[in-house]
Amino acid sequence: AIPSNEPTIRQSWTMLNCGVFGTTSEDWHPECKESPSALRMYGRGLGMLHSVVAARPEPLWKRVFTDPRYKDAEIVIVCVGLNDSKFSSKPKDTKYTQENVMAICKELAAQGKEVLVCTLPLRWRLHLEKKADLFEKDKERNELLKSAVYKLDSKMVHIGADIGAGSFSNYPLYCADALHFSSNGYRRFAHELRETLVHAMVRIEARTWKKLI
Repeated sequence: AIPSNEPTIRQSWTMLNCGVFGTTSEDWHPECKESPSALRMYGRGLGMLHSVVAARPEPLWKRVFTDPRYKDAEIVIVCVGLNDSKFSSKPKDTKYTQENVMAICKELAAQGKEVLVCTLPLRWRLHLEKKADLFEKDKERNELLKSAVYKLDSKMVHIGADIGAGSFSNYPLYCADALHFSSNGYRRFAHELRETLVHAMVRIEARTWKKLI
């Protein structure tokens, strides 16, 4: 664990996973009015009617960031958009993913939270097959995300881990579906994220101590 093994960290940190299976970047947009269930998202992907499965009563943004357990989070790791190519209302629009993710980042930064944006894991086994277009679209999404973060040039928004980089093209890092990380993949992901996460923690701890002095 970072708090116990990192000498530059002085405070205790709690890490929480608020990810929701099957969701897209538009589902997490701060102004999204509903939160489709994963089943409804898959229904859309299978060509079923949009209204087959009822939406959850609360948008994801409200459900997470107004919850007392999460609303005081000081660092948010944003890794969303991989499902956009399948379940988004604009599956071929890579710019739409960028716009949604940046809207998320800007709102979190406005709330005083440090944001670490991770790129999307790529379907490396597809890039030489018939579905190479899916691989290329997600690769383009990653380039747009990185470009937008660098262009924003915010002290509160940073690239967390570039898990779409070529260094992640090693097949043993993925499960049989060639998409989800294996245990080795998650360890590699954590290793890549560690440096930027520790830096963010140090910055926040410094600000906290400064207020107390």
